[in-house]
Amino acid sequence: MKKRTFTIVAGCLMAAVGTHAQVVIDVDAQQRGPKISPTHYGIFFEDINHAADGGIYAELIRNRSFEDGEGYGKPATMEAWSTCSSTPAQLVAKLIQPSKKVKLLNSAQGNALELTVNATADSPAMLMNEGFWGINAVQGRSYRLSFFARGSYKGTVRALLCSKDGKTHYAETVVSGFPAGKQSTKQWTKYTATLQATANNPQACFALVFDGKGVIDIDMVSLFPPTFKNRENGLRPDLAQMLYEMHPKFMRFPGGCYVEGQISPDNAFRWERTIGPIEERPGHWNVNWGYRTTDGLGFHEYLQMAEDLGAKPLYVVNVGLWHGGLTPLDSIQPWIDETLAALEYANGDVTTKYGALRAKNGHPAPFNIEYLEIGNENNQPNREQQSDHYYERYDLFRKAILAKYPRMQLIGNVAAWGTDTPTWDSQLPVDLLDEHYYRNPAWFAEAFHKYDNYNRKGPKIYVGEYAVTSGFGNLGNMNAALGEAVYMMGMENNSDIVPLNSYAPIFVNENDAKWRPDMIRFSSSRVMGTPSYYVQALMPQHIGTQVVKVSQQNPYKVQARTSVTPPKSRIGFATWGTQASFTHPEPLPKTGMPELVTGKWQKNSDGSISQTSTAEQCVAICRAQVGDHYTAKFRARKDGGDEGFIVVFNYTDAGNYCWVNLGGWGNTQHGIERISGGGKSQIETKPGKIETGRWYDITFQMAGDSLRCWLDKELVFDTVMKGDVLPGIFSSATIDEHKGELIVKVVNTQAEASTAQLNISHFTVKQAHLIRLSANDGMDENTLQQPTNIYPTHHELSPIGNKVEVELPAYSLSIIRIKE
Repeated sequence: MKKRTFTIVAGCLMAAVGTHAQVVIDVDAQQRGPKISPTHYGIFFEDINHAADGGIYAELIRNRSFEDGEGYGKPATMEAWSTCSSTPAQLVAKLIQPSKKVKLLNSAQGNALELTVNATADSPAMLMNEGFWGINAVQGRSYRLSFFARGSYKGTVRALLCSKDGKTHYAETVVSGFPAGKQSTKQWTKYTATLQATANNPQACFALVFDGKGVIDIDMVSLFPPTFKNRENGLRPDLAQMLYEMHPKFMRFPGGCYVEGQISPDNAFRWERTIGPIEERPGHWNVNWGYRTTDGLGFHEYLQMAEDLGAKPLYVVNVGLWHGGLTPLDSIQPWIDETLAALEYANGDVTTKYGALRAKNGHPAPFNIEYLEIGNENNQPNREQQSDHYYERYDLFRKAILAKYPRMQLIGNVAAWGTDTPTWDSQLPVDLLDEHYYRNPAWFAEAFHKYDNYNRKGPKIYVGEYAVTSGFGNLGNMNAALGEAVYMMGMENNSDIVPLNSYAPIFVNENDAKWRPDMIRFSSSRVMGTPSYYVQALMPQHIGTQVVKVSQQNPYKVQARTSVTPPKSRIGFATWGTQASFTHPEPLPKTGMPELVTGKWQKNSDGSISQTSTAEQCVAICRAQVGDHYTAKFRARKDGGDEGFIVVFNYTDAGNYCWVNLGGWGNTQHGIERISGGGKSQIETKPGKIETGRWYDITFQMAGDSLRCWLDKELVFDTVMKGDVLPGIFSSATIDEHKGELIVKVVNTQAEASTAQLNISHFTVKQAHLIRLSANDGMDENTLQQPTNIYPTHHELSPIGNKVEVELPAYSLSIIRIKE
C-alpha cells in the first residue's frame, strides 16, 4: 500500500478534538501475555463469485473448451462465443461431441467447436469471445495465445483484441501454420501466437478471423496476459498483489462448500483431475456457486500460489459428504486414498509416484503441507446437513494420515452455524477446531474477550471463516471493518489458543456476486479493497511477537447498542425449504391476502394461508402496520419439508427485518436472526423442533427491543434485540522483539472523536509512528469508482518523555508503533 505520511505534533491533538475526555492507556512492556503464533493471520481462498475463473486465475477466454452451459446436467452451449460475418453462411459454428466417427482432443474433452468457413480476404468472418465480462486490453501489454485445431481449412487465421462490434482493433497478429489444406482432418495441432496491444479498452473481445474456406475444428482456446511472478498458467497480478500485501502466514484452500460439491461427488474438488496440462483437465460444475470451473487453478496452482505468497498451505479434504448426498461410512476408503495421494503429491520425495508427478509438473521440491482439515462444516447436530457420522469419518482419516505423516496438524470441524459456542463432542484427539462466525459488527466487538477463558488444555482454535454479514451496508462498510478489527485484537491477545484465523470470502467479480460482503472487489480492469481488506492487511503487518498487557482507563464506557425496533413496521410469515400454514395474527385488521414477497401462497377456505413451495426463504408480510409495542396471536402448522416455520417481525423492506425461526437448521433449533441490508446474523438459538401436521399456538410480544415468544404455552424466547454497532474504545498491545518496537492498537467504534494518552513503562520511547484507517461515517464504503475513500494513512507523532498522545477519530483504527 502506498504510504500517505503526515507529521502531527502532540500538543495540536488536544485542540483537534476539543473538550472530549481523554482515554488513558497504560502499557507496561514487562507485563507480557502469550507469544504471538507464527501462523496467526492467514487467508482462505474459495472459488465463489468467480474468484478463480474470471478472477485471480489469469485466463482471459471464457468457456475456452466449449464445456460451459446453462447449468449442471444441461447441454453445453457456446456461452461467451459468437460469430460475426457479412452473411450467416460465411461462418457456421456448432458444437461436436465424441462418437465413433468423431475423436476429440482427448478424453477430458466433452465438446469441440466445428467451424464451416466460406470467407474471403475482402469479406472475412470472425469467431469472437467476450471473456469474463470483458477482456482488458492494455497498451503495450503482451498476450499469449494458444489453441488446438484440425481440419481442411485453407486460408489465413488472424487473432485480434477488438471492440465488441469487431471494427476497432487493439491488438492483431497472424497465427502461423496456416493454410492447412493438406492437413489430416484427424490430427490436432497446437497453434501459438503473441498479441501486443496498441490501445486500451477494458471491455475488449478476442477474435479469430478467417479469410479462407473449409471446415476446421477448434478446442482449448487460451489467452493469458502477464502473470504474477511470471508463472505459466498463473495468476492475475493486481489481484495476487492484493493478497501478497496481506502477508498471509497460511492459505486455506480450496474451500468451503467448493470442497464438498453438490448433487454429485463429481462436483466436489477432485484434486487429481486438476493437475497437468490444462487441455487434459476436464473441469467440473461448481454447483454450489452456480457456474462451471475449468480447474485451470488446480491443486498444483493452489500450492504454487501459497508458496509465492509466502504462506503455508492448509488443505481441506472431502470426507465423502456433499450437499445432497454422501458415500456410506463403510465405503469411504477411496476418499482417504485420494487424500493420501494428494499429500504425497505435495510432500512426497521425487522417488514416489506422486512426488515424481509433481516434479514433472515443474516443482521438484516438496510444497510441504503441514495443516490438513478433515471436512468442511461437516459436524452439525443434524446429520442431514452434510454431517453423517462425522467423528467416525474423522477418525478413519486421522489414523490413515498420521500413519504416514505423523507430524501433520489435523483440524476438525465443529458446528458452523446455530451456536456461538461450538464444541468437540468426542474423545478423539484433534490439534485444532475450525470455528466459523458470520455475524454483525456488534457481535464481533462483544467477542473481544471471547477467547480469554477458553480451556488451554484442550484443542487449539482455528477461526477458519469469519466476517460481518449483517449491518455491512452495500459492499462492506467501516462499521463492519471495525467490528472485525476488535475481534482480531481479541484473537491476538489469545494467540496461544487461537494460532490461526482467516477472513471469508476474499474475492468477488462485480458481475457475479453470489455472496456479500467480500474483501476484494474487481472487474476486468479494476480492483478495490473494502475497509475490511485494509484491516486484514494492516493487522498482520503490525502484529509483534508477544502480547503486552494494557490497562485502559476509559471515560467513554462501551455504550448500549442503538435500538433495533422501528416505530412502525410490519409482521408476517416465512418458510425455508418447507410448506406451512398460518392463521391471521390477531388483533391485526384483516386486509385480505398478505403482501407476497416470495414463494407460492394461497388462501384457504377457513381463512388461513398456506405456503406450498419447497424453495428457500418464502415470505408473506401482513399489510397492516404495528408499532414498537404490541402482542400478536396466531396459529401455525408445518405441512411438509425439511424445517419448521418462521415468524417475521420488524419488517420495513425486503432487506431489513427480523425473524424467529422455529424448527430451523434442519428442524433441530429455534433461532432469532436479524437481516440488515440484506445480510443475516444470529441473535440467539436454542434446541427445538416442529412436528409435521400439528397446529401450534404462537404468542408474539414486542416491547421496544424486548421480544417474548411462546410456542403453545412454552416461553421459547425472552430476548432483547441488539443493534448492529457496539460503540466504544478498545485497545491492545504487542511487542516486536526483533525490531524493538511496541505496537499499540486502538479502535474507536463511536460516532465521537477522542484522544488517547499512552503511558509507556519499562520501555524508553524514542519515536512513534501512527498508521490510521478512518472514515467520516461508519456506513462509509469504498467502491471501484472511489477505491481509496477509506485508506490507511501514516503520521509521525512527537512523544513527550514516555507519553504518547494520539487522536482517535470517530470510526477509526489507530496503530501506533513506538520505537525504543
